[in-house]
Amino acid sequence: MKRDTEKYVSIKTFARLIPYIRRYWKAFSVSVISMFLGSQLTTIAPSFMRSAIDNGVIKGDFQIVLSYVVLIIIVGLLSSVTSFFERYYTTLFSQKVALDFRNDVFRAVQRQSFSFFDEVPIGQLVSRITDDVERVARFLSFPLRNLISTAFLASLAIGYMWSMNPKLSAIVGLYMLGIMLISIRYNMIVRPLNMEARNQLGILTAITDNNITGFRTVKSLSVEKNRLNAFNVENEKLFSLYIRIAKVEALYGRLGLLLLVLANITVLYVGGLDIINGSFTVGGLAAFNAYTLLLMRPVSFIGFFIGMFSIAMTSAKRLFDIIDRVPEVYEKPNAIELPPIKGEVVFENVWFGYVKDKPVLKGVNLHVKPGEKVAIIGRTGSGKSTLISLIPRFYDVTEGSIKIDGYDVRDVKLKSLRRQVAIVSQEPFVFAGSFKDNIALAKPEASMDEIVKAAKIAKLHDFIASLPNGYDSLIGERGITLSGGQKQRLTIARALVAGAKIIILDDPTSNLDAKTEREFIDDIKGILKDHTVFIVTQRLPLMMIADRIIVLDDGRVVEEGTHDELMSKRGLYYSIYVELYAKQKAELEKLLGEVEAEVVGSKDGGV
Repeated sequence: MKRDTEKYVSIKTFARLIPYIRRYWKAFSVSVISMFLGSQLTTIAPSFMRSAIDNGVIKGDFQIVLSYVVLIIIVGLLSSVTSFFERYYTTLFSQKVALDFRNDVFRAVQRQSFSFFDEVPIGQLVSRITDDVERVARFLSFPLRNLISTAFLASLAIGYMWSMNPKLSAIVGLYMLGIMLISIRYNMIVRPLNMEARNQLGILTAITDNNITGFRTVKSLSVEKNRLNAFNVENEKLFSLYIRIAKVEALYGRLGLLLLVLANITVLYVGGLDIINGSFTVGGLAAFNAYTLLLMRPVSFIGFFIGMFSIAMTSAKRLFDIIDRVPEVYEKPNAIELPPIKGEVVFENVWFGYVKDKPVLKGVNLHVKPGEKVAIIGRTGSGKSTLISLIPRFYDVTEGSIKIDGYDVRDVKLKSLRRQVAIVSQEPFVFAGSFKDNIALAKPEASMDEIVKAAKIAKLHDFIASLPNGYDSLIGERGITLSGGQKQRLTIARALVAGAKIIILDDPTSNLDAKTEREFIDDIKGILKDHTVFIVTQRLPLMMIADRIIVLDDGRVVEEGTHDELMSKRGLYYSIYVELYAKQKAELEKLLGEVEAEVVGSKDGGV
């Protein structure tokens, strides 16, 4: 029952590929015509050989033999020409289908909501966009082409064989049926083993990658033996799978070859008797044996095709699952452009949860004025990061609404909303490319003057200008060539170029040392002027630049006010502040000493 369902799903999935194939029907048609002509040429050669033997070799007429040899050479050359067109146009058509398919999948991934990426591992997505599309392309390029080609070849070969000797054709047909059943059985056994081996190889690769990447941790903890044992266990599993595959291949591969040898012996024996009886010719027997060998490929290919078809359609279905997925956050048909904003943000009775009936935010009411700087404080799990992720509409509220300058975020176009809301995170993402491209990421049409101006405000211009290629200098993958502070400044420059009026600082200084953090905060005070700012942090120096502090607990706003007001209340904020101060005291005192030393040094220098 399960196998029948899988067949139905595979056929249904292939039907969905037909529109992609139909777009390039010309290339596909040229390929099919080339296959048919190639099969005709391949199957006509043995008949020429029969005539050469019967009319030339047997009768001692060298001229006839020579003429047929020339014909066979011409057929071989023409077959090579048709093979070129077959392979070229099949590859062209399959790669164009893969190009469209890959674009459609990537487009579908880009339009997905954050909840999609919460559910699906990034590695799996990358595998789907690359490996799964490549499997579909390989199927269209090789197995599908071979299926059509071998169907032509088998039909023509069987026709020639039946016209020559029906009795021998029936005998060979029985042998070929046995070879086909062995091939199908072999693929049914070996395919799941190969898939299991690929999965096991993935596990082994992950262990290898983790141990090499984390070699410092392995060495520092002296757990080399433990990690080696873990590697050996998984390596032994892979070894066992490869041995099982080798046994299956050895058994079934030899069975098919054995049946082919028996088929040839039977053809020689029965055909020999017919020659003795005068009902068959020597040339006919030679040609018949050649057709028998030609049939071996199509018959063996059936089992291979079934396995490849199943694998390719499984990959295609995974891709169609992404294409068909409807994003949880989507634009209304009548969504409007959000005009340039002042930066007012209002939360009205906002409820939200990642899982149904498990709310993270519970009736949040919050009014942030244009240009106000608000710190969102709370213990782990209180809903801080969730709250700020609702502003650019990464998720939709369950109840209530969020309005920016009076516009409900669900009523405006996402691009117009997100261009005006920028996030500076703990780990800002920097793309491999130039500084210019990274800064202008949200506004590719930005002029060089705009880019330089933003970099100057973000205090990044001097560093970029000092590089040999300036703004065209390349940044390593994920910004590996930049310090933490430089990455943060680049992200701010990116936000300024985009024209973002609302800036969200999501714990941006947690990975910076105290001195870099102080420099970053000193610089950002001026940059954030006239911007509405939301600050989520556990760092006290950053917290202190806020005009107002909002305290969350279990998804609710429990306190709000200035630092002095909340400290005087001695409530939750007071407790959190005391805890954070105790953890950061030594660092803050060291920083204070450095600041005082700088002040004294500057006074001495001025005397």
